[in-house]
Amino acid sequence: MSKHASIWLAMAAALGVWLVATPAVAGGGDCTVQVGDFDKEPYPLCSCSCRWADVSPDAVVEVLSQPDRWPATFRTISAGRIVSEGRLLIVYLIKPFARRQVTIELTTAEVLGSWRVSWRKASKQEPLAEGLVEIEIFEGWWEVASDGNGGSVVTTGTRLNPGHDVPQILVRKTLPMQLRRLLRQLRRAVVPNEEADPVAASEEEL
Repeated sequence: MSKHASIWLAMAAALGVWLVATPAVAGGGDCTVQVGDFDKEPYPLCSCSCRWADVSPDAVVEVLSQPDRWPATFRTISAGRIVSEGRLLIVYLIKPFARRQVTIELTTAEVLGSWRVSWRKASKQEPLAEGLVEIEIFEGWWEVASDGNGGSVVTTGTRLNPGHDVPQILVRKTLPMQLRRLLRQLRRAVVPNEEADPVAASEEEL
């Protein structure tokens, strides 16, 4: 086993203990996390869905429909720029990994009253910046729907292989936490004056 793999596995064990003790919530609403079957697929799709009864779908879509503003919305995106129509280069901070770079293709659609923006790793990648690692697999979506009472149901799903010899077990332990973190960051952008949850705030620092 390589030195890097040994370090990753030790971190995974520590994070596993922490995740067992942490409720699967994303702040300001009723949230659920669905973890894919890692026994059937090396890097399955995982998702997190939140019902925000006090937030309209239009308010959420207004934030998500502007990908050039995603770096200001999501702390996990340390940099980003539109390189061409429908293509976005992002530098991702995927704790506890080193910074990652990937160029993604974005598509938006409205299906049965829901608004969705989907992404996948573009076939043409921008040159890799010095010191960064290219993400091997990166695809997913944001979906916003009405809860039927003026509120929103917001869902994000991701299939991720960060690359660079990161063990599957570490992705399995950390991805649900990353999704919860993204939902909290999105809600903070939509409801900026909301009082922070101290438990959620402590998770942000991990």
